[in-house]
Amino acid sequence: MSDLKQVLSDEIRRLARKEIKLAVQPLQANIVSLRRQVAELKKLLKESNKKNEILQKKAGGENVAELTSEEPKLRLNAAGIIRIRTKLKLSQSDFAKLLDVTMHSVCSWENGKSHPRAAMKTKICSLRKLGKRQVKKVLAEKQDKPAVQE
Repeated sequence: MSDLKQVLSDEIRRLARKEIKLAVQPLQANIVSLRRQVAELKKLLKESNKKNEILQKKAGGENVAELTSEEPKLRLNAAGIIRIRTKLKLSQSDFAKLLDVTMHSVCSWENGKSHPRAAMKTKICSLRKLGKRQVKKVLAEKQDKPAVQE
């Protein structure tokens, strides 16, 4: 009786292996093709990283975003706006006139209640490069021009 039991269990194992092998073979073919795709993608990634490094070297350390015409992200918070304004020794109203916004906007930016839009951030960040005398000239020019009313 034990021989019959042994023969049956061996036959069941053999049939199970056969079924499993039939089910796994197509999956193994998929795995091989997926591994090839991953290898190709890794190769493309390395090439693009090398191109980025070359672009950065050509730009002399500038951001690649500037070379590819993407806008770089500007980091500007309330403390930064206050720092720029105090460095230039401007009041909130003069700072607002310089940027062509309301004094309320400048106040809410500095208090952290709101944040300037991207275009305004670029204007504010461009003020970092200016000196006090240049800013005074620009303010004087803006005050000399008559306000256009619609």
